[in-house]
Amino acid sequence: MGKLDGKVAFVTGAGRGQGRSHALRLAQEGADIIAIDLCEQIESVPYPLATPEDLAHTAKEVEALGRGIVAVKADVRERAQLRAAVDEGLARFGRLDIVVGNAGVCPWDDLTLCGGFVDGTDVDLIGVMNTVAVSLPHLKAGAS
Repeated sequence: MGKLDGKVAFVTGAGRGQGRSHALRLAQEGADIIAIDLCEQIESVPYPLATPEDLAHTAKEVEALGRGIVAVKADVRERAQLRAAVDEGLARFGRLDIVVGNAGVCPWDDLTLCGGFVDGTDVDLIGVMNTVAVSLPHLKAGAS
């Protein structure tokens, strides 16, 4: 029995890195996972972002732990894409209990208003606001 048996967690940026580790840890504790990642490059970001293969690898690892996962290619900057991912997870798991707004970028090479600053703000701030907006209506008292 895990601490999170019967719970469902929504994790953004779950393709690799911290997002993957959050998804795996939550799954180890018994949670089913709704995982999203952009799975493509943002031009102003000078390092490689997660790929569709990375997100598929996260899904495979969660399933190997005996937990369910809905893994969706979605952009945190696009609220409709997040809503669709959460709706797919709700259709499968019936609930949402935990939200991890992990997706983030650091476009340090291009901090112009037309480049990295806007991309960073859109992902790191607006992305979290979108994540909360699509999750909040489904969270009940005691959710994380």
